[in-house]
Amino acid sequence: MKNKKIFNIFAIILLVLVSVASICSASVEFTDSSGEIITLTYPAERIVCLNSDAAEALVALGAGNKVVGLTESTLEDTALMRHLPKAKSVGDWQTPGVERILALKPDAVITYSSSKPKNADQLTNAGINLIYLDCYKFNSLEHDIQSIGTMIGAEEKAKAYIAFLKRWKNEVVSRTANISADKFPAAYIEGYTDYTAQGKDSGIDILMGIAKGKNLAADLGEQWPKVTPEWVISENPGIIIKTASSKPGKALAQVRDSVLNRTGFESLDAIKRKQVYVLNGDLIFGPRSPAGLVYLAKVLHPDECKDISPAEVLKEYAAEFVTGVETGDYYSPEV
Repeated sequence: MKNKKIFNIFAIILLVLVSVASICSASVEFTDSSGEIITLTYPAERIVCLNSDAAEALVALGAGNKVVGLTESTLEDTALMRHLPKAKSVGDWQTPGVERILALKPDAVITYSSSKPKNADQLTNAGINLIYLDCYKFNSLEHDIQSIGTMIGAEEKAKAYIAFLKRWKNEVVSRTANISADKFPAAYIEGYTDYTAQGKDSGIDILMGIAKGKNLAADLGEQWPKVTPEWVISENPGIIIKTASSKPGKALAQVRDSVLNRTGFESLDAIKRKQVYVLNGDLIFGPRSPAGLVYLAKVLHPDECKDISPAEVLKEYAAEFVTGVETGDYYSPEV
């Protein structure tokens, strides 16, 4: 009987050891934003984000405590930083500090594929595992969130976010389904810098396509073409949409006023009708972009979308994924 008990104890210990070994050696495989297959020997536990949108995606998937390093620009996002208690600065996102990153011993370093660090070669030569996941354009957000979910072992939470994204996209698509292409409202869409338009395949151009709007700069042959006041005046847009960031001392309402009062714009239909809208970049790019999509849909098609609101989307996002981001200077005017 005693030998049998000892045997059972050894069997249990062996089973535990095998289970632990299995968990520790379980590799994960996913594709990055460029389609390259990435294999990690185990789910990432220590992550440096050179990409603020990926940092927010990690928070949305319940993994803010896995983020050990961030760039200075992300550290300025007070709402997001509440969920990133272990994160330390690795410097500027364009040229992050190699030694700082190495000191954090990360399992993975996430950065943009479209805007790689200027010192990317130096980082990889130092043995830093760069993973290119954008997490900002609406049309690739589902893929990137799924990949991050796999990378950290949070597949179910990733599915929940993707369901949220799809539901609001489908809401906009269904409400505008009967609007023909010749009825799409035309808009001049301007970036953060005055007279830098948002061209084809830019973040907001993708949202405009879903929301059934016509981007007047889409045919200029560049993602961010420089235009002139004369070009805008010649196009005479019925709507102007300006991308901006919320800054201390300069609310989005002030940015809107500056556009409304631009010299030479007095004759534009958009100015006469006060159809000028300013949208925070946080709602154009990244995990909060379903709210930006709903805002644009209301701007373009107020009758079809009168009973939905970006505030409603943000409240749901905050309740399910990232608390504290439901309020902010996100758009002007209210719709």
